[in-house]
Amino acid sequence: MAQNHPIFSTPLAVFVRVRLAELNISRSDFCRRSTFDQGLLSKIQNSLVTSLSIESVLKLAVGLSVPPQQLFQLIDRMDLHELVMQSYAQEFSSVVTGWLEGNHPELAGQAQRVITEASVGSNPAMVRSRRRRWSQKT
Repeated sequence: MAQNHPIFSTPLAVFVRVRLAELNISRSDFCRRSTFDQGLLSKIQNSLVTSLSIESVLKLAVGLSVPPQQLFQLIDRMDLHELVMQSYAQEFSSVVTGWLEGNHPELAGQAQRVITEASVGSNPAMVRSRRRRWSQKT
C-alpha cells in the first residue's frame, strides 16, 4: 500500500533539504550532532510537519547554522520569534551594558536605551498567532 505523501514541498522542507546539502551532511549525522529527532526531521523534509515547537526550531537553527528568525519565517510564526527576542532582551541588555561600562562607559547608557526600545517594539500579547495551513495543490 502506498504511503500518503503530499505532492508539494513546504518552504521549510525545501530549505532543510537544500541546507543539509550545502553543509554536506547526512540526515543521521545532522541528528546525532544536533540532538535533533530523526523522525521529526524526516517528517519536515517530507512536508508532513509544518508546525514546530520553539525547542525544535532552535535546535534546527543551531544545527543548520542559520538564525532562528529564518526558520520562524518559513513556518509563518514570527510571533514566536518576537516572544523569544523579548524574553532575552533584559538579559542581553545587562550583558552588553556591563561589558560597555568597563570598556566604553559613554556608550553603556545609549546601548541600554536602544535595546530596551527594541524589546518593547512589539508586544507578543498583541501579536496574533498565525499558523499557515498548507493545502495540497492539485
